[in-house]
This record gives sequence, C-alpha cells and structure tokens, in this order.
Amino acid sequence: MKWIKKLFGRKEDSSESTDFEEISFEDLPTWLDTRSQKISSRVEEDISGLLREFEVSLSALNESNTRLAEARVEGNFDIRAVKRAKSNRENVTKQVTMLVDKIKMQENRDFRALESFYAAATQSLDTCLENMNRSFRYTRVVFPEESKEVSESLANLGKVFNELREVILTNKKEIDAIEAAYSNIDKVEELSASIAANELEFESRNQKVQALKAEASGASQALKDFRKGAAWQNLQKLQAEFTETTEKLRKAEAGLSSLILPLSGHLSRIKKLHESGRYTLKPEIKKQLDICLENPIQVAPSFFPELQKIFEDNTLDMQAQKKEKALLQVKAAISSFPERKNEYLEALQEFETKKAEIEGLDTGKLTELEHKEAELLSRISLFEEDIQDSEKKLAALREELEQRKENLLASISLTDSGIKVNFGL
Repeated sequence: MKWIKKLFGRKEDSSESTDFEEISFEDLPTWLDTRSQKISSRVEEDISGLLREFEVSLSALNESNTRLAEARVEGNFDIRAVKRAKSNRENVTKQVTMLVDKIKMQENRDFRALESFYAAATQSLDTCLENMNRSFRYTRVVFPEESKEVSESLANLGKVFNELREVILTNKKEIDAIEAAYSNIDKVEELSASIAANELEFESRNQKVQALKAEASGASQALKDFRKGAAWQNLQKLQAEFTETTEKLRKAEAGLSSLILPLSGHLSRIKKLHESGRYTLKPEIKKQLDICLENPIQVAPSFFPELQKIFEDNTLDMQAQKKEKALLQVKAAISSFPERKNEYLEALQEFETKKAEIEGLDTGKLTELEHKEAELLSRISLFEEDIQDSEKKLAALREELEQRKENLLASISLTDSGIKVNFGL
C-alpha cells in the first residue's frame, strides 16, 4: 500500500486499514465511479490555482509582447544593429502572438482534456522558443528591457506548465488504470455472456446428438430385423441365383465368341477386298459379315456355310496357307456354333428371368431403412464436428476471460492494492 501512495504522490494515512476489502464484480463500476470522482475532484482542486496562474501568465506575456512590438529605440546603436533588431523583433512578436492564440484554455477541463491541452501547449511553446531563439539575440541588444519582460513572461508560463505536468503525472497512472478497468469489465461481461450462450448451444447440440443416436440405433435395429425376415432372405436367394446366371451367361457368351474371334482377321480382309472392288459379296452376306465383326453373338448360323464357300473360292485374293487355316476355323464354327448359340440363348433367358424377378421385388422398405440409417449417421457426424468446434471455441473464450480477469485485477491493484474482487462468474 505504501508504494502505491508514493507512486501517486500521496501521504500514507495511518488510519487506513491494510486488510483486504472484497468487492463483488457487479459493484465494481460503482466503486470505480466513486474512485474516478475523487480523482477528478482532487485534480480540479490541484489545477484551480494553476489555471488562474496560467491566465495571469498568458496575459502578462501578451502585454510584454505588445510593449516589445511598440518599443522605441533608446540609446546610440549602430544603424545596422537597429535594422537587424527591428526585423528580428517582428519575428519574435509574431511567434509569441501565435503561441498566445494557440494555447488558450478550453471550457472542457476533465483530466484527458487537460492532458491533451498540456501536450499541445508545451509543443507550441517549444516551437515558439525554437523559432524565436536566434531572433531574440538581436532583439534584446536594442530592446533589452522589453525583451527581458517577454523572456520572464515565457519563463513564468513554462513554470505553470511544469506544475501542470506534475499534476498530470501524479494522477495519470491511476486514471489509466481506472479506464483500463472499465474496459476490462466490459470485456469480462461480454466474454461471460458469450460463454454462457455457447455453453447453452453446446448442451443443445449434445442433447441433439444423443437423440439422433437413439433414433439411429432404432433404425439400425429395424434394418437388422428386416434382414432376418422372409423378404430379405428371398432377396438374398434371388441375388445369389442372379449372380450365378450372370456368370453362366458370361461363360456362354465367351464360348460363342471364341468360335468367331479367330476369324476376325480373315473377315476384315474380305471386307477390305469387297470395299476396294477386288472381291464382290452378296448384300445379305456383306450384312452378316458386318454383324460378325461388330457383334458376333448375333450372327446367323447360315452365315458360316456361305463363309466356307468364300474361302473355297479361287478368286479370293488370299494366301493358300491362310485359306486352309480359315477353312478349318469355319468348319469348327459350323459344327459347334448352333449348340453354343442355344447354350447362350438359354443362359440369356435365365438371366432375364432372374433379373425380372429381382426388379419385381418390393425393396422399398429396405431402401427406406438403409437411407434413414445413413442419413441419421451423417447428421450425427456433422453435429459431432460442430461439438468439437464448440469445445475449441469455448476453451479459447474461457482462456481469454481468465486473461481479462487478470488484466482487470492488475488495473484495480494499481488503483487500490487492498481491493479483492469476487467475480462470482
């Protein structure tokens, strides 16, 4: 407590108790208002006399400046010295006049207004002295008495400013601390309200997640129950049969294609010969040849005997060895194609039948249950992400709140180290 008193230039009052005084956070603004009013009263008392001195000093400066401006040369001086003195006198009186105009006291006389006035006035005084210093050396040679009066008036004004400076410095730290305390009170209230709102939102989201999890659990159980029922078992059986028929169709298609694929190179050769005019195909044969190249499964069995005749035709421009190999492949196709075609058609029929059966099943219930479960799990995931973000935000807000409380306590301590704040938050 002693160092606080020394810091603010106050004598220790032996009657004051060193015990801590506890103030609730809600009562702090009122306590600070009272403290601020005491400081304001003290400052007003301290400066009341200074302001009168300031007005007197300013008036005296103005009068001495007028006398300097109107002074006549008395004595024998070199004419050049007189000319220099007169020209420099104009600058001196001009600077002093500007100073007087700039440092007139405003009606608002609270601490911050005084602090601002002092800063601006002393800067104006320094500027005046700097701008007139050299001129003053010449002026006081010819006008010594008048120059001395101006100099003494400026010195008196400077003394008033120095005393004002002491008043400002004596009270500034406590004023700053009180203003900082007000600011931190506002921030603590703002952060506390924000934390409360975020805690409510956090709790609401947690409750929503719990409700969604319960709903999702019910949806999952309904899906499990459905999968134990006859409809699901029938669907599983049909899907297995459909997979089997799909594989059977794939093998039948592969077996059918294996008869034709070895001939594709020869067929392309015949097509090019036809298109170049070096060999002529009947229109229906040409059509079947194109089908055989593009979609061999759809070719008619009657095409292969016709193809055999083409390879046996001596006018076909093809090497004998290749013709012989092609004939063997065509004969194999002629003997095996009808059977493999029937196998393919049977497999295709089974495939289409199973496909129609599956498509005919009512899977709406399954789709509905799966969709509901997926939607609930997705919403739960989003809410949990929001909860994590809320936790991080709350942690940051609480950390900032504690820092603001510490700042507030530090400000209060600078004002009165015997005060203990009960936040109750």
